[in-house]
Amino acid sequence: MKLIIKNFLNSIRIGGSPGKTLLFMWIKNDLKNIQSQISVDLAGGSMENKRFFSTDKYICVDINQSKLDKGKKVNPDAIIINSKIQDFMKNDYQKKIDLLVCVQTMGTNMFFEHDETFQTIKQMYYFLEQGGSMIFNVGSFNTNLDQLENQINEFFNGKFDTLNIKTYGAFHNNFVGEMHWFKRLFLAYLMNIFIPLRTLFGFKKKKLYVFCKNKI
Repeated sequence: MKLIIKNFLNSIRIGGSPGKTLLFMWIKNDLKNIQSQISVDLAGGSMENKRFFSTDKYICVDINQSKLDKGKKVNPDAIIINSKIQDFMKNDYQKKIDLLVCVQTMGTNMFFEHDETFQTIKQMYYFLEQGGSMIFNVGSFNTNLDQLENQINEFFNGKFDTLNIKTYGAFHNNFVGEMHWFKRLFLAYLMNIFIPLRTLFGFKKKKLYVFCKNKI
């Protein structure tokens, strides 16, 4: 029984709160049907989401070298690049990138330049190979989410086969030490099924999750 639970926990990622667990659930579900040649995990840190990628080559970009080194020990096949994500995407990268993921950074991480959020999203699009897909989320720190959602819809209109934007933000504060992992996972499942619960019926609209599949 313990082995079954261990294998189950290794196949998912439970965040410090139900809201973050919901985010990781979405990432897993959207990535499971994408087979890429070269994937880039922007601001991927210690590569906690690498388990969800199905890719021939995985590249992790982050400004924190110690987190990259930590992730490299667990994932020796990963390629690590110590760089700001905006600077990385300015380079004329010789490989064809067909999957980009950037989560818990824009509008969330204190080290990110949040006034560059929409420009960075557009930069991701232009960096992506035709036929490729991208996943990102945006928090509300120094960001008008309603305005940004309109900008994303307008900019990406007709540029992907699929554009899926989800709003969430409830129960996103850390509950480590306060809520058992099973309760965090259970509440995340409830939010995934019952859409109004994701924002507490509109009172906690603090995050956007965006999945863009098959660049045209």
